[in-house]
Amino acid sequence: MGRRVWNFGERPAQANTAKISTNFLLACAIESMAEACSLAEANGVRPTDLIEMLSGTLFPGPIYSGYGAMVAERRYEPAGFKLPLGLKDVDLALTAGASARVPLPFGSVLRDAFLDALAHGDGEKDWAAVAAVARRRAGLPA
Repeated sequence: MGRRVWNFGERPAQANTAKISTNFLLACAIESMAEACSLAEANGVRPTDLIEMLSGTLFPGPIYSGYGAMVAERRYEPAGFKLPLGLKDVDLALTAGASARVPLPFGSVLRDAFLDALAHGDGEKDWAAVAAVARRRAGLPA
């Protein structure tokens, strides 16, 4: 599946922590793109134009082009990774952080955004649907 095998240490828990950290970073990226797109749209900039510029310059790669497009286009189905799984991963990161006494203040913001999305019926959608929460917070139309 990957091009390379990464060694994160002798204990399996270290590989688990790397996976949890990666998914936490992905959730943070989705939330930051959602907020940036909401800011852009509220000021007359098309989110699709913003994401095209970002993914073509500062942030090339599959995360910003793929999830960025989903966020900008408000295209959350079909789900590649369902929203409840994103909440689970954010919770795992918060638990791991608490166990190691590592504060993850943005993790609490993410958890609340995921819970908000679930409360609004987005549980079957891709975790990029957490962007709908940023839109609601910004007073943008659904």
